[in-house]
Amino acid sequence: MHTDLERFFNPRSIAIIGASQDFITISGQPLKHLQSHGYQGKLYPVNPRYQEVAGVKCYPSLAELPETPDLVLILINASRVADMLKECGNKGVPYVIIFSSGFSEMGGEGVKLQRQLAEIARQFKIGVIGPNCQGMINVADGVYAGFGSVFFTDYEPGRVSMVSQSGGFGFSVMNLSSKDGGLPFRQMVTTGNEIGVSTLDFIDYFIQDPRTDIIAGYLEGAKDAWRLPEIGQKALAAGKPILMWKVGNTEQGQKAAASHTANLGGAMALYKAAFKQNGIIQVEDIQDVVDYGRAFRNGRLPKGNRLAIITISGGAGILMTDECIGRGMRLADLAPETVARLREFVPSFGSINNPVDVTAAIFNDLSLINRTLQTIVDDPGVDCIAMINASLQGEIANKIAAEIVAVAGKTDKPIYITWSARDVMAPEAYAALEAARIPHYKSPVRCGRALAAVSWYAEARRRRDRQSKERALTLSSAVARKALEGKTADVSEYHAKRILAEYGIPVTREELATTKDQALAIAKRIGYPVAIKVQSPDISHKTEARAVRLGIASDGELASAYDEILGNARAYNKSAGIEGVLVQEMLKDGLEAILGVTNDPLFGPAVMFGLGGIFAEVLKDVSFRLAPVTPSVAREMVEEIAGYPVLAGARGRPHADVEALVDAIVRLSALAVDLKDHVGELDINPLFVFPAGRGVKAADALIRPHVSTS
Repeated sequence: MHTDLERFFNPRSIAIIGASQDFITISGQPLKHLQSHGYQGKLYPVNPRYQEVAGVKCYPSLAELPETPDLVLILINASRVADMLKECGNKGVPYVIIFSSGFSEMGGEGVKLQRQLAEIARQFKIGVIGPNCQGMINVADGVYAGFGSVFFTDYEPGRVSMVSQSGGFGFSVMNLSSKDGGLPFRQMVTTGNEIGVSTLDFIDYFIQDPRTDIIAGYLEGAKDAWRLPEIGQKALAAGKPILMWKVGNTEQGQKAAASHTANLGGAMALYKAAFKQNGIIQVEDIQDVVDYGRAFRNGRLPKGNRLAIITISGGAGILMTDECIGRGMRLADLAPETVARLREFVPSFGSINNPVDVTAAIFNDLSLINRTLQTIVDDPGVDCIAMINASLQGEIANKIAAEIVAVAGKTDKPIYITWSARDVMAPEAYAALEAARIPHYKSPVRCGRALAAVSWYAEARRRRDRQSKERALTLSSAVARKALEGKTADVSEYHAKRILAEYGIPVTREELATTKDQALAIAKRIGYPVAIKVQSPDISHKTEARAVRLGIASDGELASAYDEILGNARAYNKSAGIEGVLVQEMLKDGLEAILGVTNDPLFGPAVMFGLGGIFAEVLKDVSFRLAPVTPSVAREMVEEIAGYPVLAGARGRPHADVEALVDAIVRLSALAVDLKDHVGELDINPLFVFPAGRGVKAADALIRPHVSTS
């Protein structure tokens, strides 16, 4: 497949298959739009019904064109697309946009038609965009190759490029950002069903494009999702933020996404993990793209997450504080020298604590703004500043804007402004802020969200630098691979824990008994109390089968319980193969956690961590990361769950052995990578985390083998 996407976005010649003389129709619009926006290359309408279209010679077939076009637009019935794509292949066409719908998004016969297109594209190495898409726009070079209301509009070129799997939505983002948001786009492309060039292919190109600074994407699902970490890291290294929608996050949304572009997205938890690990900023609304984009256009990243807020409205300061803290920032502790300087001029009825409230006294003394802002900027414990100017307008607005611009010009710390006056009431003030590239917003919440997004991205870049010096643990076990070779049924607890032990993950003291006498002898060696559990690859949920007994304290109890749990297991599943009864030490004084591995068909192996019981099962308080996981990433996983204070000694509890927990996560990650061809799912539930210095132990485990679908 061709990947020189500069040729796609700036083609020297374009052929339009199915071009129509009716310029209102979908097949008539692309030629007209290319002409009206000043496309400089050659245009070749192809339709045997016409001699000319829009004053341009029309050809009866693609084969009769005088040259091979760089780009072909296919706007014909779905049933005829495959034959036309073959003609493109025979002609040597590098790129084709298939606008036609009626493929896998329709199901049934459409799925077969789409597979046929994909095979033709592979055979001829054609870079196919679509099918079921709306085309693309390259604003700077006048390439408006598509249809829809957005194509009737002239746009100013900017430095934002976007790829969207939804045509209508993607172009609406471009329209609103460019026309109403002051964030003009450079390029916009829609990919539809993505049988060829993918969303991530385009993002990779945008990263390399010297005229793109900010990248946006709308994603329903990525068939090459495994590339997200690589793409995210490349963008971080290039200093180009990626603003990404990921939709289809609910069960209903996933069904809609599948019917819309025939994409089956991986679990949202894994997308979020990939975004978080690799500095990709998740957005939730069109306004986020505009607001975050305007913030990044400023070009300044804070050196930390310590925020100072200056306001003339106490309520607005509280709103912004809540928004920023909820998104990972913290209010800076102002230095004593800063507080002393503020006390000299901030009115006594104001506040010299952060948020600093200078009150409406600025109407009497405009110098308050400059002095306050400069004092805060000078504080070494402040990384960024947000200033809330309420609805100031007229001449006072112009003077305050000038003061802000003057201070901003002497610092590299980001300064963000909330200013709620209508545009017509403070045009000169807003123009001054725009000229200085100072981000400004109508509401404190929008300002806070944008500032938090930039702060998060800045931390992602710092984290990348730190973690580049870290190496993931690599482990290999031929014993484990041999034990799992050819397995298709679930691997029972005893054998699963032997696999864990191969990778240095501590497990309970235990032995497998095949007779009651063996069980009694094992219990004596381990020491009472013990737990006993029936082991069977056909009974994954032992508790549900009543095939477990805990806290057995004597030989008599064990003898009775042994017969009972075997009877329960056989009643639960008469055909279950029984491997024996596991006799295991009882654990106490530890917190129950859960560790897991999922081997996703799109992302590959990923690791999960959470606290046990209600935390994971009901509250879904878990964290995911794609493997391999380094120690610092494992620590992030532990510290980001809501239940972390329980591990950190909340309410007088002993501090848990977080170091041992982090080590277990790292080792589980190494296992997941080493056994990616053998393990489909793995659960350690529970993993007991003991007080600091006493380690961790896996008390139960289950492995579900990986079954290849190829």
